[in-house]
Amino acid sequence: MCLICIDIQKDKLTPKEARRNLGETYQTLDQDHRLEVLRLIWKKEDENNIEDAFDDYLEDFFSHSSD
Repeated sequence: MCLICIDIQKDKLTPKEARRNLGETYQTLDQDHRLEVLRLIWKKEDENNIEDAFDDYLEDFFSHSSD
């Protein structure tokens, strides 16, 4: 496992930072591991999007509940 994988799993890197780091180390990683890193990035992006969508839902729900 590489530093990108370790740091993104520990939430020490955002998906954007991990993508930038992958771009810098792309040539040094074999194809299978590049795909593994991308899958981790995609997973974190999905998790963030779900959390953001839920936060938006709650904000919308509570802002209209007093009407």
